[in-house]
Amino acid sequence: MRLGRVERPARRRRRVLAPLAGLAVLAVAVAERLRRGRRQHSGEGSTRMLEANKAISRRIIEEAFNEGALEVVDELVGPTYVNHDPSVPDDLIGPEGTKQFITGYRAAFPDLRITIEEQLAERDFVATRWTATGTQTGELLGIAPTGKQATVTGLTIDRVADGKLVESWNNWDTLGMLQQLGVVPTLANA
Repeated sequence: MRLGRVERPARRRRRVLAPLAGLAVLAVAVAERLRRGRRQHSGEGSTRMLEANKAISRRIIEEAFNEGALEVVDELVGPTYVNHDPSVPDDLIGPEGTKQFITGYRAAFPDLRITIEEQLAERDFVATRWTATGTQTGELLGIAPTGKQATVTGLTIDRVADGKLVESWNNWDTLGMLQQLGVVPTLANA
């Protein structure tokens, strides 16, 4: 009889603990699945998205600016795209405004070559550090052709949404370019 009493509480404990053990196994499985999902989201899938965004920024430079392939602008620039650049008129928005902007620079610098020095991407932003060289043989921003070559460096931060550029911020050595073209005097050494 004593054996019966000892066995009953043990059976009760097993009956109570068995569902809890099942819940623990389920919790561990759910946690592992969430951990794997987070790893994929911040890992391979996210890396592919960041690389795709960098490719969009790179293609605008390499194909549209360097090669003059303006058809790529329709593919890669959103309809309400805005380029925050002090040298860009406010009304140049979307693909058509972008084509006008690129056409203007390519007309002023037919040998324009932009080299991408480095790109970094995070979330929906791509930062591109670049160097541009060209000889000004056409009018640029009201400046008559000088026949002089200029090399400038700059940084562009693009925002990409749904596979298209939607906004850009540019910071480049405008003064250096104007000095190299001879339209602004260089500063004298002290």
